[in-house]
Amino acid sequence: MIGDLKTAITKKRMEKTKPKNAAPGSNGAVQYRENPRTNEKIDAWIKANPDQFKFFDELPHERAVRKLVLNEIQKYERMQKMNSGIMQKLDGDPEAKQAFETLLKRLPEDQRERATASIARHVFRLTNPREEKSQTQSAGAGRRMGA
Repeated sequence: MIGDLKTAITKKRMEKTKPKNAAPGSNGAVQYRENPRTNEKIDAWIKANPDQFKFFDELPHERAVRKLVLNEIQKYERMQKMNSGIMQKLDGDPEAKQAFETLLKRLPEDQRERATASIARHVFRLTNPREEKSQTQSAGAGRRMGA
């Protein structure tokens, strides 16, 4: 039953009949790409979490859209927080900061900070790899229940 419902929902959501920004002369239908790996992951999650899927499936459209927008906002805020921390580390190392400025001097000014943070993130990951998680943590640690 859930599989049939999921298929119907997927087909309905995969095609828009009236795109807002359709090019003149086009037939008006937007085709979304299908990724089999992603679909397999989603199907496995739905099978493992039927109650949560039912919750999401029954959300009114506007509420579901707002939830997706909130996820994007939170993702952006996490990235900003991470970039801020990286830039603080870089400010504490004038030699490294000068090296990044030299490397990125040809980039337009409005792109430099983002590029600096991106490259610095990779450099910090290479020079300071994360510690492996200890085996003593419980499997469900850090997960919210009911969301």
